[in-house]
Amino acid sequence: MILRLTSSLVALVVLVGCAPDLRCDHPFDGDRGCAGQGGGAEGPKISIRLDDDAGVRDVLVDATSKTARVHLDLDADAELTVDEALATNGWDLAFKRDNVASNGGPATDNKGQVAIAVLKDVAFDSLTRAPADGYRQDASQTVLNEAEGGWYVYDLGVHRLTARADLTYVVKSSAGRYFKLKFLSYYDEAGSPARINLRYQAIAGPN
Repeated sequence: MILRLTSSLVALVVLVGCAPDLRCDHPFDGDRGCAGQGGGAEGPKISIRLDDDAGVRDVLVDATSKTARVHLDLDADAELTVDEALATNGWDLAFKRDNVASNGGPATDNKGQVAIAVLKDVAFDSLTRAPADGYRQDASQTVLNEAEGGWYVYDLGVHRLTARADLTYVVKSSAGRYFKLKFLSYYDEAGSPARINLRYQAIAGPN
């Protein structure tokens, strides 16, 4: 009896320890009917705002769906539907929860030529020209989620993502243009997760 009870308790502890965090603010869990989450509503998923006369774009991406990616065309400053992204292959970045893919990489299904350079400790505002080298394409892991540890850090204690302040990215787009890009937050002003804030601006190509 004692052995059976001990085994049951161990099994219970294992199950509890492996159970997902059911709180609405858990950054990796959505689509559970919590207010402000789910990603199931139809309509635009990307909001782009011109921040200043220099052409800086402030972007809010609704990446709350756990099944569908949201596609961004940097060249057109526009969201592409899934059908448009597949038909034109003009998308540059795609978002699903914390994962951010780019449209390029022979080891992926992304057929474009998008490539990304990761610049550590380079301020977004100071960057005016794209580097000549250091560009990478997605493989088994995306560049934005893997290079230099990825675009965010995750605090396991509070289940919260924080965008990396020390990383600025340069994206060579599907049209061959260059954009500097910075992630600002994984949360919107209401604190809802998978509502990614980022900033980008077209810059000059390499010398």
